[in-house]
Formats: sequence, C-alpha cells, structure tokens
Amino acid sequence: MSDTATASDTVTALVPDIDEVLDLLHQVDDPLVNYLQPVSDEENPDEEDWQMPETLDVRAVDQAWTRILQALPEPLTSHLRDRREEEPVPGSYTLLTGAGYQRASLYPVTVDRADLAVMTNLLDHLRRALPATRPDDHRDLSEALDQVADRRTDLDSHLGARRHTYSDADVVRELEVALDLLGAVDQDADAVLLLKAIGTPQPDATIELRGEQAEAYGRWTGQLIGKVARSASEAALIRYVV
Repeated sequence: MSDTATASDTVTALVPDIDEVLDLLHQVDDPLVNYLQPVSDEENPDEEDWQMPETLDVRAVDQAWTRILQALPEPLTSHLRDRREEEPVPGSYTLLTGAGYQRASLYPVTVDRADLAVMTNLLDHLRRALPATRPDDHRDLSEALDQVADRRTDLDSHLGARRHTYSDADVVRELEVALDLLGAVDQDADAVLLLKAIGTPQPDATIELRGEQAEAYGRWTGQLIGKVARSASEAALIRYVV
C-alpha cells in the first residue's frame, strides 16, 4: 500500500489461525494462480501459453494475490507444518472464550481493494468458463481449470479414504470462499463485533471474549468452517480441534 493510500483504498478482514483456512488461501496461490501463468521458455521450451481472454491479466492476478498473502501477519505466514506444537509462533497471542477455553486466534488483515478487484475479475472469468456454453475465448481457461482440479485431487492423495475428488466447480468455490473471507467485514455483524473486540492484538497477549462476543465467535467461525470443510463430518472435526 502506498503512502498516499487511504482507508477507503483498503479493507480489513479477519483471518483465523485454522489450518484448513490457511491451506485454502495458499491453494488459491498454487495450483490455481500458478497454473494460469505464462510458461517459461527456458524451462518449458515446447509448451505454449494459455490463450486467455483479453479481459483477464493473469500476471496482474499473480501480483495481486502475492500482495494479499504478504499482508498476512507473521503468526499466519509462519504456520509451518514442521513446527512443533509446543513452540510459540512469533507474534501470536492467546484467544479465550467462555469459561477460559483457548480457541483459534483471529488476526486482522488489511488488503488493497484494488487487489481484491483483480481477484474478483478472475472469479468472474472462472465462472464463465465452467458451463459448456462458455465463450470461445474461455476454452483455455476451462482447460486450465481441469488441470487445477486434477492437481487438487492429487494433493489429497495422502488422505486415503478421506480423499476428495475435485471438480472445476470445487476450485471456483475455493476462490469464492477465500474472497468472501477477505471481503468487506462491515457486511457481517459478527465480524464487526469480533474485529472491534480483538483490535490490534499484541504479541503474547491474552484476549478473552465473553457474552455476545463469544457467541459471535462461535457463529462466525462455524459458518466459515462450514464453507471450507468438504463434508459435514470434516466440519465437525475442525470445530472440535479449534
């Protein structure tokens, strides 16, 4: 964000420290955004670039999503799979609700509206690429979606019986959920209440939500988990863990 940017140029969202939510944000980056980019002539001399619609700038998409991910605070970006659970995450804080139960922390994340607009434009194009009646200039975009869906299925291969077979529509849905999470908080009363209660959390601080705040936390995280989870049983498991 430039020095001349104003509050109207940005939007502040809440992002929870929940594995499945953070995974979704990074999966939008790779494979989706990554698969849309032009090929490298040096690494792939025999491959040709996708023929994308003229109204879709995939390089701008890559830059916008990179900036959005860079806006995530350190406690979320340092969410490494090989980090031992007993090690404190730098910059993190503790969130309690109800009778002192520790819950997944929520972090305010401020992103440029212009970057969200670029990603929304991508979402609009992906939606048009889904049906068989897609415009002619969306054929390569549809093929790219097929490859992304196959890759998302491959990434689930370690889950065994819980493996999910992804469709093109699933990939588009993931982007929808991600952008909904990063969108205007002021359209959700629970998010507004939580953002005010949390403020700017200081490292190593403890914030406790009580009464309406705790109830808002349950509703807001429950709805988000319901969107991220691939089944009712998975949603129940995520809620139990967080």
